[in-house]
Amino acid sequence: MNEFNWKLFAPLSIEGSTLLIEHQELPEGTAVRLGGSAGTVLRAPEAQELLLHLLTGESWVSNRLVWAAPRLHLGHKGYNLNERARLALIESLQSLLADSQDASGGAQPQDSWQRVVLQLAQGQFASLEQALPRLGEATLKLLGLESLSLWVRDPDTRHLRLAARYPQINTPERLITAQDNPVYFAALERTLLLTVEDAKTDARVAELRGMLTTWGVQSMQQIVFHGEGGVLGVLWLENGQPRTWSSEKEVLALSLGHLFERQIYQPQGEAPRVVLQSRKSIGLKLTEFEAQIAHAIALAGRHKRMVGLVRVQIDGLATGHNETAAKEIAACLRSSDAITWLGAQGYALLLSEIRWPSGAARVAQRILQRLRSALGHGFKVAIGIAVFPQDASAVPELWERAEQACAQALEDGGGIRLLTPGASELQEAITRDNLTLHFQPILRLSDLELIAVEALVRWPRGRGATKQAGEFLGTAHQAGLIAVQDRWTLERVLEQAALWRPSGVNAYFSLNLSGETLTDPAFPTRLQDLLQAKRLAPEILVLEVREEALLWDLEASIRTLTLLKEMGVTIALDDFGTSPIPMDQLKRLPLDWIKLAPLFTNPDNAALAKAAVEIAHAIGAKAIAKGLEDQSQLTRLKELGCDFGQGHLLGWPVPAEDLGALLVWGIGS
Repeated sequence: MNEFNWKLFAPLSIEGSTLLIEHQELPEGTAVRLGGSAGTVLRAPEAQELLLHLLTGESWVSNRLVWAAPRLHLGHKGYNLNERARLALIESLQSLLADSQDASGGAQPQDSWQRVVLQLAQGQFASLEQALPRLGEATLKLLGLESLSLWVRDPDTRHLRLAARYPQINTPERLITAQDNPVYFAALERTLLLTVEDAKTDARVAELRGMLTTWGVQSMQQIVFHGEGGVLGVLWLENGQPRTWSSEKEVLALSLGHLFERQIYQPQGEAPRVVLQSRKSIGLKLTEFEAQIAHAIALAGRHKRMVGLVRVQIDGLATGHNETAAKEIAACLRSSDAITWLGAQGYALLLSEIRWPSGAARVAQRILQRLRSALGHGFKVAIGIAVFPQDASAVPELWERAEQACAQALEDGGGIRLLTPGASELQEAITRDNLTLHFQPILRLSDLELIAVEALVRWPRGRGATKQAGEFLGTAHQAGLIAVQDRWTLERVLEQAALWRPSGVNAYFSLNLSGETLTDPAFPTRLQDLLQAKRLAPEILVLEVREEALLWDLEASIRTLTLLKEMGVTIALDDFGTSPIPMDQLKRLPLDWIKLAPLFTNPDNAALAKAAVEIAHAIGAKAIAKGLEDQSQLTRLKELGCDFGQGHLLGWPVPAEDLGALLVWGIGS
């Protein structure tokens, strides 16, 4: 490429820095350069890929480019993209790709979907009714679909109400309730794009099959609109037959969905943003708040759900800042939640339904971040959490536990506290680096050579007692500490890898990841930074994930694992066979290893073990036998074709101080 042929398309101003966007026509098509000569060059397909990930907010790694919202790294320089900057970059890439397609001769301007989207984005519509015919017609034509439906969350409930259908003129009265469709709502909460290739077999929309059959819909793309309070709405792009959706159609669907979202939630003339819907439960009187807690607990007890009571106290908060604090807290709540002001005692929050063990802690983390950002770090923010039914079985006890946790947080200088048994002790152990690592060998069965060492977390409890990971993982999940524990483990594993790598050790270092870390879009970038800081190649690392962690959000997990695999990390599926995922989903995972659950070492399960090994090899992965305890198991699994093995027969876990003997001589204790 000729340096002098670059043409400036647009300079974007981002927090005082300038991000140059340039382009150059080459015989094979348009090239896009971001960040000037020290930045990175993208071919048209790569620019299209970046555009997709900017639209979805999902991380993406390419040559000298890392995108992990809100950070964009180009070479050695990073940019913090706020919403306005992200949208400006999206529109610039869309325009460049449209120009590239127009100039290529392969399509006329009127056939370029990027050009159509740009024209629609520049249109001014006074209302949804005015916008729907033009947006709807363009959407159906570009995607080759038959109809679309727009669902918007009811302001006072978590239900979705049908706001419009196209080309149907009269909208029928339809309501999708969270109570009757829990699986579907869970899927919406964890994704931005829900691709349904066959509605008859996709479990995520099984609860809606009756309605979809009536409407004649067999496949669809669903673009989910999210706000601080959760799902705001969803756009269904519907097809009458089963259909496979290409990556380009996904980009197009997301682009069009963005136009619908902006039309619904953006006040005319303002910068693009999603506004929160009104909440009648915000700012309740204490008596009303207590009545709502009692009602929520009664329902939770009947339906075996969890309810959270959160106490927030801000030390030194002036009266003039009360409204600011209340708005920041309310922005983290759903319409079904509630908040009340307790005067000098701060605020009380009701989390009407908690779906995951760490749900309350995750909300508390968002509240803490928003308050510190809005008020500054000069204030001491204390948050105490109590969860029904784990921490209390009645309203008075729940209040007492939440107040005790808040008082403890305030006494400790601020932060988040739970009184869940062991939570504060575990948090202290992680913070003070009181956990330890043991390492267990993984050997190649053909010659019993050391292949890898797996890191296992231990928690010393004094007087020679030590808790294994399985004994405190539940606490870590419930207290919202599992991602923190994952990071601690990763950092310590990389320290050991950096210590022994200069000695010529070729073994992999392996560790397990939780579903929470796996679905964190910033994790690939964070991992890359840690590896660079230790001067380690990604190839040294094996990241293990359990099947239940993948099922937490399969689509997000696949995207993250793909990014990690492209970085060079080895990906292992742990405990295969305990909660098996469908075969059609298994082959989508970028797996290098499949670790068979110990149940396959039982001689009664030999036929199943053989099938599991064949499945691993069929998708191009190595099969690892876990739980090898005696020679007969080793012999049998080796005969069945297992590549690697792990278990007490091959080596017990050893503490980090004995890792040298394991790595250098390949022996355990």
